[in-house]
Amino acid sequence: MNDEALRRSVDAAILPLLLSLGPWGVEEGYWLPDRLGKPVLWLRTRTEIERVALEAQVWLLPQLAVLLARVGVPPTEVSRMRLEFTSGEAENRLFDEE
Repeated sequence: MNDEALRRSVDAAILPLLLSLGPWGVEEGYWLPDRLGKPVLWLRTRTEIERVALEAQVWLLPQLAVLLARVGVPPTEVSRMRLEFTSGEAENRLFDEE
């Protein structure tokens, strides 16, 4: 699977993932390759408490794998994908002046 096809497939999985994780405070999701080209899916929650709670869930990676497989992402790419988390609160603190 080339990079463009992978991007389209992952993009197709993000909306259902966001809808299913809305009750956990997830507002946004996007994917970017890391410096080595490994795909990273970023999830953004509203609060730090929501981020910590979601990050601790053992079912999240398997759910992501199922969603990615449903949209045609090959298992080799699914196994390479990494999840990262951020929150609106943490991002806002980056711009707060002391």
